[in-house]
Amino acid sequence: MIRAIRLAAAVALVAGAAGCGSEPAAAPSPTAAASPATASPSPSTSPPPIDGGTYASPLLLVEALDKGGIDCTGYEAVANPTGALARGSCYVAGEEYTIGIYESPSQAREQPNAMAELLEGVSDVDLVLGRNWTVGCPDQPSCRKVAEVLGGEVFHEAA
Repeated sequence: MIRAIRLAAAVALVAGAAGCGSEPAAAPSPTAAASPATASPSPSTSPPPIDGGTYASPLLLVEALDKGGIDCTGYEAVANPTGALARGSCYVAGEEYTIGIYESPSQAREQPNAMAELLEGVSDVDLVLGRNWTVGCPDQPSCRKVAEVLGGEVFHEAA
């Protein structure tokens, strides 16, 4: 619970910092990012886009998670998020997931490194990075499941 609170606070701080910088952060390093897991599609479904595609709102992303078998409930939006078009959180099996939707792919790509810098030595950073979105997860296995459903790049940075 404390880790979830710290992570939520860090997301809010990173969002503020990301909105203020004039230079975009570097993309996640190849050593810090793992390739998304490839799901074996059933005959009636197709695999998600490798880059995760785009979402117009966090609720549409939550709906896509639900359709993929990840029940993310209790979504709460963050009012006037800094550095993102929209941001909020929901819960999967009692664990908090943070969802951000960004104006551009470059803004979305700033988030992993900014969070890793902010939480260095305090907490691991686990998230999935899509074309214009991020999903912060409680751990790597959770992020891999999200990537199997949505596509995108799994990012992990140890504390």
